Amino acid sequence: MYSVAKFSSRTGLLGTPLPSPFPSFELENIRFRYGATSMIAGKPGAFKSVLALNMLVFWSQGGFPAIYFSADSDEHTVARRLAGIITRAKSEKVDADFTSGSYAAYLPALRTLSTARFEYKAVDLEGIAERLNAYEAVYGAFPALVFIDNLINFADSTGDWEQMRDMTNELDKLARETTSHICVLHHASESWGRASDPVPRAAIQGKITQIPRLALTCAADNRRLKVACVKNTNGPQYPDANRWLDFTVEQSLAITDNSRRLL
Repeated sequence: MYSVAKFSSRTGLLGTPLPSPFPSFELENIRFRYGATSMIAGKPGAFKSVLALNMLVFWSQGGFPAIYFSADSDEHTVARRLAGIITRAKSEKVDADFTSGSYAAYLPALRTLSTARFEYKAVDLEGIAERLNAYEAVYGAFPALVFIDNLINFADSTGDWEQMRDMTNELDKLARETTSHICVLHHASESWGRASDPVPRAAIQGKITQIPRLALTCAADNRRLKVACVKNTNGPQYPDANRWLDFTVEQSLAITDNSRRLL
């Protein structure tokens, strides 16, 4: 048994927040904590991966090591998106340059993500743990952040919600064991409401939000990105997604925080 007053000597970084990637997240007490899990959910095309990659750039350039498991997008696509986010070059130009092989100018920008590592195979939970252990063996510590993009690609069947719930539970245990923050991207029901509005917590497929401490749902309204905090064990939450934060996705795919909350 333990004395709660002596928690700091045992827990270290466990439970402490990482720096907020956006000012409005800070204002709304939306915090990504060491040793915990979060979820970003939305319908297809809701800028889930774009949001996650912008967050990755913020943390990696700030010196926080990360592993991004991208089973939803190939290496070429991820590199193009990151090049646009970092350089602020329009995605059409980045796509054209990458297609023609004229991507050398973007390499210095991509090298600013020196603390980030990427995996493009849909490995199982054991494979994720193996890669985290390998990272710790090489670098002497587990990464601060782990992104799973996205959950449905790591299941044996796209309709096996029970397996995805079990995997989310195991990822939460893994987060505590490694003290990493694990952010899981997941789909939401396309039949719920308007495509331009974030879905409520009940519309997240498989109803697997019991485990993550933080759950955000997002929606794309042209170049406007709306993000609702539908679960937050450490701050305000709006399960019905009736309040959201407002962002702009620039043509480079970099996200601008408009720093205001909408009703």
